[in-house]
Amino acid sequence: MARRLLGADPAAMVWLRAGDRAWHRSGQDDLPQSRTQAQRAHPQGGLMVTAIGIDIGGSLVKLGAVDGSGKVLARGTVPVHRDIEFSDFVHLVTKATEELTRQFPDIAAIGIGVPGTPNPETGMLNGRCPAIPALLKGSLSKLFGIRFGVPAIVRNDAVCATHGEMRHGAGRPFSRFALLTLGTGIGGAMVIDRKVIDGPDGLPPQLGCISLDPARTDIADPVPGMVENLASARALVNRYRQLKPDTDATNAEAVCDLAKQGEPIALQVVDEVARWLGQMIGIMSNMLNIEAAIIGGGLALAGPFFTDRIARNVRDFVLLKPGRPPVIVAVEHGNDAGVIGAAALALDMFAPARKE
Repeated sequence: MARRLLGADPAAMVWLRAGDRAWHRSGQDDLPQSRTQAQRAHPQGGLMVTAIGIDIGGSLVKLGAVDGSGKVLARGTVPVHRDIEFSDFVHLVTKATEELTRQFPDIAAIGIGVPGTPNPETGMLNGRCPAIPALLKGSLSKLFGIRFGVPAIVRNDAVCATHGEMRHGAGRPFSRFALLTLGTGIGGAMVIDRKVIDGPDGLPPQLGCISLDPARTDIADPVPGMVENLASARALVNRYRQLKPDTDATNAEAVCDLAKQGEPIALQVVDEVARWLGQMIGIMSNMLNIEAAIIGGGLALAGPFFTDRIARNVRDFVLLKPGRPPVIVAVEHGNDAGVIGAAALALDMFAPARKE
């Protein structure tokens, strides 16, 4: 349990866990401002090598205790739903976090990835959060920091997943790359010079809104012809069911399996989606000279069968340097990328500097 140590003024309140091993400032100065401060909070010295990563999805919250090398030491999950109350959400996720801290009592920080746009200073979400609207009602970084007595941060979930792959996954060899998550929509983020790019409001680039076919009128897009409605996992399934209404295939993995078996319509649809993604990645490569695109989400499960098709199409849309076409690879950590990235972001912010 955290205990109050100093100050009646909430803006100056300092909370310490038993043993004085970690701290969190609440109020206006919400988080430690430098690694040096975090080091001073750990008089035993050395690296803070274990953090809790929390990846919040619309139906499932994934948690993990993650060490400084990106290894997930223990996992937990919490089923949630869109209409959950904020207090119930906090209670359930706190209980799951407590279970991890019982196994790893000396955690150094907590990182939380959310399906929205958090203010990095306050931890409050800006604008909308359609996946779980209740998250707009409070600051998870303050609540979890105070409850567990360690620094806590909240970041966009795509930023977390991209940071995880950059630090400990398929993005390690690259200085400039994009991560694309192909699920119900298309999310992701960009890395430039080994830094995940987001805006001043914490929102990463809206990659799924890139317009590839503005003349399309058959889909009601907020942006005409946006790639999310042409090349996401959902779009692939919808297109297949449009061409083959009697199919039993209900997810992208099933359609890709049929394509691998040579089923002509499934092959046609997979090739269409790969073509759209090749065009999208070509645009990003021409603009930012990215070295790679890392593919995540349900379609990544198809492996080289799918990524090789994207790579062949990219060449038609990008100005290639001799011998340096963009590399197309699948994510290394799959469903763990968000948990690993949230923990790594927290450690990078609050732990002493670590080598890449």
